[in-house]
Amino acid sequence: MKRAIFFLIAALIMALIVQPNLHTLDTSQTRVPENTKTEPKTNDNIDIGFSESKAVICLDTSFVDESTNYTDEEKMSETEISTQIVDTLGKYLEEADYNVIYSDQDELLNDQESISFAKKEKADYLISIQMAYDIDASMQGYSFFTHPNEELIDLCNAINEKLMSINYSQFCGLDSDHYENFLILQDPSIPTILIELGYLSNDNDYQNLTSASYQDRISKAIAEAILQQIQ
Repeated sequence: MKRAIFFLIAALIMALIVQPNLHTLDTSQTRVPENTKTEPKTNDNIDIGFSESKAVICLDTSFVDESTNYTDEEKMSETEISTQIVDTLGKYLEEADYNVIYSDQDELLNDQESISFAKKEKADYLISIQMAYDIDASMQGYSFFTHPNEELIDLCNAINEKLMSINYSQFCGLDSDHYENFLILQDPSIPTILIELGYLSNDNDYQNLTSASYQDRISKAIAEAILQQIQ
C-alpha cells in the first residue's frame, strides 16, 4: 500500500514538472510550406499544376474556307468550334505557366502560315486543333496525327488516356506514318501534333464539341496530359 502511494506521489511530481514545458515547445525546426511561385495557386489551377520548363506552345486553330467548313448555316462552323476550344485550352496552359502563343492572334492563318509563325516565335511545340467530317453520319471519334517521334507519340497517347477518362467520344487511332498527307505536319523540324477532335457530321460528337461544359473538360484533359509529358 505504501509503495503504491509512493509511485502516485512521484507521478504527480513529474506531471507538475513536465506539463509547463508543453507550452514552450521549440518550433524552430517545424517545416513550413513555401510558395515559390509569384502567382498563388487557386482552386482553378491547383489540380493542373505548374510547368518547370515554361515551354513555348503554339496553339493553332483550324482554318477552312466556306466550301470545306463542314457545317451548314444552322450549325457552328469548324473554325468557330476549334477557336473556342483553343482559347479554353490556352487558358489552362497559361495557368500552368507555359508560354502560350496563338497562330490566329491577328488573323486566321493557313497551315503553312501557322508553321512559319510558330517557327518565327521559336515555339517548342505546335498543337493544331481541327475537326473531321464524313458522309457516313455514324462515324465518330477523335484521332491523332504526328511525326514518327517517340516523344510526340507518347504525348498523343497521354492525351488519349485523359480524353478516355472523361467519356467524351471514342478513340479512332494515332497515325505517325502518313504525316506528309497533312500540311500542318509538313515540317518535322518543329514538334507538331494534329488533333482531330471529332466528326461534325456525327450528332453526338457535334453536341459535345459545341457544349461549353464539354469544351472545358476536353481542354482541361489535354492540358493535364501536356503537363504530364512536358514538365
